[in-house]
Amino acid sequence: MTPVRARELEFDLEQFIDSMEWPKDVTRVLLAGGGLYRYLMRRMAGELIRAGKLADTLEFSEVSGGIGLQRSQIGKFARDPSSLPVVYAGYHPNGTPLLREAWGLRVGDRVRTTGLMASGKAGSRFGRIEELFVGPSGPTASVEFEDDRPPLANGKVREPRSRGAWVGVGMLALAPERQVVGPLHSVNPAKIWKPAPGLALLADIEDEADDVMGALICDEAAEVGAESPSAH
Repeated sequence: MTPVRARELEFDLEQFIDSMEWPKDVTRVLLAGGGLYRYLMRRMAGELIRAGKLADTLEFSEVSGGIGLQRSQIGKFARDPSSLPVVYAGYHPNGTPLLREAWGLRVGDRVRTTGLMASGKAGSRFGRIEELFVGPSGPTASVEFEDDRPPLANGKVREPRSRGAWVGVGMLALAPERQVVGPLHSVNPAKIWKPAPGLALLADIEDEADDVMGALICDEAAEVGAESPSAH
């Protein structure tokens, strides 16, 4: 394998996608071979994932070191795939490895923009990381942004803006998860009120208490007919 031959094969990868049967129940893949071979394997894996021939949730490992160490790693992987670490979580069609966790971030994290991307009236934008990789400008995240802009003053719904973007990891910071507020509802006091000990006893003597108190209250008719006290 030479760089020239690798380049020739790279341009012919698409012909192998539909002409071969690719296993669809694979969960772990080991790329074994020299540097140029592994480069072509990454390119092929990326194209297969893009074409739907392989699942985008595949876990990839790669051999490293000299030929002796590589053979040892292949044997370990064949006996126990978990013996080698998961290096990549898939590939771009161009062969760029996708990382599951890097630079203090993980795929699925909710983030907000910082620095220059948080200036102006709009402020920080919030989104969720879909991919992590080393891009042309360094550590990069593919972010699916939330579009929570309110409708216009006349009630017209805004045109949806582009939500996906590549953002430098240095311009992102972790953000708290959104708080989901449930609908307001009335509370039935009967479901939460508990009688205090002793109230049952008071209820039992309620009638007796009324009789006792009744004897202490003047009758309204008698009160009207009573003579007013004279002042001396």
